[in-house]
Amino acid sequence: MKKKRTSITDIANALHVTPSTVSRALNGGGKVSEKKRYEILSLAKKLGYRPNPIAKSLLENRTHTIGLIIPEFTHHFYSRMLAGIESVTSMAGYQLLICTSNEKQKQEIKSTQTLLDARVDGMLATISKMNDKFAHLQEVMDSGTPLVLIDRFSEEIETPYVISDDFNGAFSAVDYLCRSGCKNILHIKGPENLSTTFNRFMGYKEALRKHKLALKEELILEGSEPDLTEKITGCLKHFQVEGAFAYSDYLAFEIYKVASALGICIPDQLAVIGYADEPISTYVHPTLSTVNQRPFEMGVLGANYLLNKINNPATPLETTSIKTELILRESCMVLKS
Repeated sequence: MKKKRTSITDIANALHVTPSTVSRALNGGGKVSEKKRYEILSLAKKLGYRPNPIAKSLLENRTHTIGLIIPEFTHHFYSRMLAGIESVTSMAGYQLLICTSNEKQKQEIKSTQTLLDARVDGMLATISKMNDKFAHLQEVMDSGTPLVLIDRFSEEIETPYVISDDFNGAFSAVDYLCRSGCKNILHIKGPENLSTTFNRFMGYKEALRKHKLALKEELILEGSEPDLTEKITGCLKHFQVEGAFAYSDYLAFEIYKVASALGICIPDQLAVIGYADEPISTYVHPTLSTVNQRPFEMGVLGANYLLNKINNPATPLETTSIKTELILRESCMVLKS
């Protein structure tokens, strides 16, 4: 048989006081003698009393929950971002309600509705790569629920953002390849709709411009193409490619597989740099150079922004771009100083 939860009324009846007296004692209110407060707190502890979260949320008009929508759990980037968020929210006494969009717009819309129905105090989200409509996010803000977006940016939504400096992250990677002597640099782009794809491509272009290298369309591939392997093979076979920069570490691994099949040695014949510093970057051979986006810090900052917005709705909108770090490993030749 299920054990009955101890209530304020149970404690009040046991001590022959009113429920309101017990409530004041438990919540640190006045008009309760220290002796009586001690008796109430002692009995509450003995009986294993726990506050009713629903009743508390109705009283405070807060649920002390925060909604989080992320594309998926499998990427190390999102698990680190989640760890950063939780390090802040748990300390502040908030619970996280987590939904995944699986990079699908319909699932993202459903998730926002689920979290609004749960009356979350605020929402954190990373826009899905298939998202080209934002009415559901505008609905979140119109409902009075604070919203902070992390990692991906959209000019359609005016809300606080925490993103990584993808332009300079990509620029630093391609600049290093250029300074290493690479003239023909393959670039594999990310999903078409994402700000991260655009900013990394712009960083790639700017590094080529700095070194007075021509932008060659034949060396720019779409990572979502079904025949990506064949196209990488064509580039490496028919063009004198000395370097490669990929939107993600997983796309960089596709370059590894093709290079291995063609007998191309990394880094002696081909230098490769990925993006995101996923665990795969240290497991492959040779270890993969990459760009660290500092996702834990992004999560911490995003959560702090949201809590500030919850506690002070008049908090001004902010967009913060977190500095990235180029991590050099075995897939690149070491530059001579």
